[in-house]
Amino acid sequence: MNTNNFLSNKKTILDNYNRGKLEKVIKLGKKFLKTNNDFQILYVLGLTYLTLKDYLEAEKFFKSIILLKPNAENYYIYGNIQKQLKNYNEASENFLKAINLKSDYSEAYNNLGNTKFKLGFIDQAVENYQKAIKYNKKNIPAYFNLAHVYSEEKNFNDLKKVLQGVLKFDENNTTALNDLGYLNLILGNVDEGRKLFERVIDIDDKHIRAFKNYFLITKAEEGNKFFKKLEKIDLSNFNDEDKVLAYTSLSKCNFDLNQSDLALKYLDEANKIKKKNSNFSLQAEKKLFENIKNIFKQNVTELVRHNHNIKFTPIFILGMPRSGTTFLEQVLSSHSSIHGAGELNYLPKIIDNIKLDQLQNFDSIIKNIRSEYYEKVLKLSNKKFIIDKLPMNFRWIGFIANAFPEAKIIHIQRNPMAICWSNYKINFPDPGMDFSLTQKDTAKYYILYEDLMKFWLDKFKERIININYENFVNNFENEIRGLIKKLGINWEENIKNYSKNVRPVQTASLLQVRGSIKKNTSEEWKKYRVHLKIMQETLDSAKIKY
Repeated sequence: MNTNNFLSNKKTILDNYNRGKLEKVIKLGKKFLKTNNDFQILYVLGLTYLTLKDYLEAEKFFKSIILLKPNAENYYIYGNIQKQLKNYNEASENFLKAINLKSDYSEAYNNLGNTKFKLGFIDQAVENYQKAIKYNKKNIPAYFNLAHVYSEEKNFNDLKKVLQGVLKFDENNTTALNDLGYLNLILGNVDEGRKLFERVIDIDDKHIRAFKNYFLITKAEEGNKFFKKLEKIDLSNFNDEDKVLAYTSLSKCNFDLNQSDLALKYLDEANKIKKKNSNFSLQAEKKLFENIKNIFKQNVTELVRHNHNIKFTPIFILGMPRSGTTFLEQVLSSHSSIHGAGELNYLPKIIDNIKLDQLQNFDSIIKNIRSEYYEKVLKLSNKKFIIDKLPMNFRWIGFIANAFPEAKIIHIQRNPMAICWSNYKINFPDPGMDFSLTQKDTAKYYILYEDLMKFWLDKFKERIININYENFVNNFENEIRGLIKKLGINWEENIKNYSKNVRPVQTASLLQVRGSIKKNTSEEWKKYRVHLKIMQETLDSAKIKY
């Protein structure tokens, strides 16, 4: 071996790596390794593929690296590669190996928490995030990962502590300040939330999420300094997600200022970007709805009779998003025996694991849905009734009726154009709501919803309580008294004082539900009817009355 050539070639490869010329590193490095068994170049090539996000190639190299040098760092890197490849069990094993070699490895604990979370072991995820913070008080990713879990689990007290923990050593951390601001909105502390958003914008006048949150609770007026700042932001270098939030906020502000044309222009811009990045398929939704109907054409209601000896009765409030479900939950949860749990994702997640087009062993599936759901919900409250207010659960009424014969199912209806307009206007973060990105898709999805609800009402009409939103707000006391009676619950006067109900609210209606009843909101769309011809024509084609 020519030592001079060896050293010269090795130096060239390392220099290219340090300069970021990664393609050249791969070309020269692979050639070099054919004739030289050099660990450093092997390692650099592994890191190069990792940098390029070619995880399959990175995996090959780090398998060899671990055999040659099984230290904590290399197990950690290999664990990260497996995490990227979604091999979460193998990732967990390698993070544990790293921790066994280095007991205070904060980053390894954090990523072990991530894999445990992906695998559904929530308690273990929390434990590992806490250890990550224990061994590094300034491990910011661990704080935010822990915060995410607490948010998902609706553990708002611990969520607040975690965010405050970040601010103890980084008082101007805009992510923590913004998240704490939004938590205040959820908890009904609107003024405190607004102050925090203003503080974030004062620190960083291009913090799009803070602008979005600020204008969620603030009506734009001429001369508002934050509106002026938002208008001045050059969005050309922002990612698509931030552009969507910015355009949505600008749209909302211009609606506030009665600048309809400009408001709709910004709204269209936001929806176009989301549409470009969306995997939503109306045909796929139509197929799903047909599969669901086929299941319950064959399976009769309540095939499986269950032991009703349980600690609570679920109340499912469902319907199209923006139909008034949050308001109804706010009212009902003012009762001393009813806990409003908000929009729980438990049921959709359980059903996601079922192959609906190849459904077998119906009885077993129903029992599994029941046991998994109750296990999760039991942790939320010790009250007699617990509300699950996820509107999109209208898709799963058949499963609900079979798995929970004791449950109360409330379906809330609203003027179809009011619903379609409100869905189109709102920027939903959930990709499952991407049906609302065009006027036509929004209306067509509504048609699918109405068709499915007709099926459910025919199949389970004795189980479903129908509420008309317009009647509900116009004749509030009579309607709510009638509903309470149908639920089999004793009347309490404090139900009428629902606006004083201090509870977490996480939906787009978080501000409205804490105010007084607004009776004419279903007419708002008419102000923009000239712009909504496609939506109207689509509903008209299906003879939907509005």
